Amino acid sequence: MKVDDITGRIASRSANCYTCGVKFRVTIESDEDGVFVAECPALPGCISQGKTRDEAMANIRDAIQGYVESLKKHNEPIPAPITEAVVEVSV
Repeated sequence: MKVDDITGRIASRSANCYTCGVKFRVTIESDEDGVFVAECPALPGCISQGKTRDEAMANIRDAIQGYVESLKKHNEPIPAPITEAVVEVSV
């Protein structure tokens, strides 16, 4: 096998893995029942929950992965991850 064949396969595998290393902002809030609700604002309707914060994080990670895979399957554009900055103000 030629080196170019190996390099081509690695490049195509990397191109197909959009979410590898991509970060999406997630909000997590506790509802009135104490359940942690996680949402990804960049992906409308991508919401999950869990009994603990860690469970909610694991569930939203799975939801994001499934959402992105569905977008790719249907040739829909994948929203860019949100970048944010922290602003400090005097109070």
